Amino acid sequence: MKGDENMQDKKMEVFESENLWASIFKMVVPALIAILVMLIYNMADMIFVGQTGETAQVAAVSVVGPVFNMIMAVAMLISGGGTVIISRDLGAKDTEHARMVSSLCIWSGIILGIMAGALIIAINNPLLKFLGATPDMEVYAKQYMLILAAGAPFLLVTNMLGQVLRAEGAVKEGLVGNLIGTMVNIVLDPIFILKLNMGVVGAAIATVIGNMVATIYYAYYMKEKAIVLNARPSNAMKKPLFIFSIMALGLPNAVGTLLSGFANSFANQLLSKYGSDAIAANAAAGRVNLIIVMILMGICMGAQPLMSYNYGAGHKKKLAGVIKRLIALTVSTGAVTAVLVIGMRSAVIALFLKDAAVASTAESILMILMISSPFLGFFYLGTNFLQATGKAMQATLISALQKGVLLIPSLFLLEYVFGFMGIRLAYVVADFGAIVISCIFMLVEWRKINVNGEYEVKTEKLNIKQVKLKKAI
Repeated sequence: MKGDENMQDKKMEVFESENLWASIFKMVVPALIAILVMLIYNMADMIFVGQTGETAQVAAVSVVGPVFNMIMAVAMLISGGGTVIISRDLGAKDTEHARMVSSLCIWSGIILGIMAGALIIAINNPLLKFLGATPDMEVYAKQYMLILAAGAPFLLVTNMLGQVLRAEGAVKEGLVGNLIGTMVNIVLDPIFILKLNMGVVGAAIATVIGNMVATIYYAYYMKEKAIVLNARPSNAMKKPLFIFSIMALGLPNAVGTLLSGFANSFANQLLSKYGSDAIAANAAAGRVNLIIVMILMGICMGAQPLMSYNYGAGHKKKLAGVIKRLIALTVSTGAVTAVLVIGMRSAVIALFLKDAAVASTAESILMILMISSPFLGFFYLGTNFLQATGKAMQATLISALQKGVLLIPSLFLLEYVFGFMGIRLAYVVADFGAIVISCIFMLVEWRKINVNGEYEVKTEKLNIKQVKLKKAI
């Protein structure tokens, strides 16, 4: 018992430390490594499929991307809210509630993973048409999608647990799980795709196996090392309906990811008139831009438990210090990575595409995307800050604006005006609109915290209190 308390105290040091830069880097660096691992993981299939020289297979992987987004959205729906609540519970020393929440997250993830996979398989034919699959790639897309759907429970649970582990300070363990899954995938990809000549089928199988191995590792961690994380059904059944409060806080990330998938499917539908080469070029540029997007997202998501903990504990000055440092970190990181991507654009695009003409088109698209990428940190910081302070509705609204309300109409309008390149201009327009709105929401919420002098930690949606205490600041 004493050993467990010492372990818990050690993990809580990162939240209690007065050295904010040290705390931020302890949370962010492992999260960034995990994000980079996830990037490699997401890109591995397309890179190795690209080595086959068949543009149709590359386009097929891109077209099925929104399905993967849907699975990830469900994972974020649970992990986004679960991470915030568990961190706040630990800040308020309510470990019993944290145990209940963690178990509820895990069992909900398993059930929803099975349901998501079954739904994708049941509607696979109309879904492929909606995603914009062209006749030359339809067979490849169907093969890839059905295998991913069969492995949906593992994909969902692995990605959910990788985030939830951070809530109790187990950032290293979350990283190890990601690394294990990714390494398995990367080792199997060239064997299945190239050596056994399985193409997209091999890519999908490697992805599912990688997630299965990572899930096994996370199960081992929970059984042997976890402080509050557990999968005991009895804990989950204490308040099964509390899952709706968890999902309310996870909604912003989930909405953003889900709408991103829908927007990409609309973009692919518009691109289909230009042929599978256009879809492949757009996909390659989008994957490279994802490097910057996910790095900035990783910084803000990595530091979110730190914001949640200080909010839950009533440490206003420390919370302000964390936010100021995150602004400096995201702006500088966004600018540096954008410059590096521009300088290395030919080399990175060549990883995905062998056709010189298609690669040249992808480079042109990438240059357009770099206009807004350095500033996206403001958007992700605003969203994660609002989540950390329990403002689920505002955070959800911002995510919906970026990926839906602003982006989808812009896609159709700018494609009509500017043609092919207008599709990517739409992403830049939506990004800047969301950045401005995110900053406004964050400033308004911070003013409320700063002026009121005290606040109540609660979830707005359903008006369910997470911590029944008033924290004086």
